Amino acid sequence: MRKTSARHSLPAAILAALFLAGLAAPALPGATLDRQPTIRAVRAKADAFVSGAKRETNFGRADDLKVDGAPRVRAYMRFNVNVKSGDVRRVNLLLWSRTTSRAGCQVRLVYDPWRERAITFANAPELSPDSIASGPLKAHAWKAVDVTSLTDQVSGDDDSVSLALTTGSTRSLELASRESGLHAPRLVVVRGGREGELPTGSTETP
Repeated sequence: MRKTSARHSLPAAILAALFLAGLAAPALPGATLDRQPTIRAVRAKADAFVSGAKRETNFGRADDLKVDGAPRVRAYMRFNVNVKSGDVRRVNLLLWSRTTSRAGCQVRLVYDPWRERAITFANAPELSPDSIASGPLKAHAWKAVDVTSLTDQVSGDDDSVSLALTTGSTRSLELASRESGLHAPRLVVVRGGREGELPTGSTETP
């Protein structure tokens, strides 16, 4: 039986989003990766949102990730990737927004472990005081957020990264969850190459 790899070429829509974010150029067939920066896009392995209005309810199976300031609603995402191994240049969070928002959201680091089918507002882990603003969001569009300064705080022994989305706005945000398939959140890790070079090798890990 032929073996299949867990890594695949990135879909055209993802490559386009990365290109617009200044992260990647489409890979050419047969292009060499020697001394060239490469990107790895990792889909969220777990995600869920929690709501202060339903403190004991788990939303780990929802197709959307909701974020709101009143009532407080936060979204959690976990990516199985070590962001300390290799020559990491940049780490970006790629989100598919289903709503338009001028305020956007804030991305924070999650300190402690959590489980997708068990997390609720009542038991959700603490978040970092530091945050990175996403900037404005457009409906039905990708948004890339540079989270390198957050992932720099992750321990080198950790083989996963957990991030959360919060907002102070009272206008609810909806983003695609991993259950949505193609539009699932992704963590894009750029490694190697010289400063200023665009990545030419693009792979995705489900």
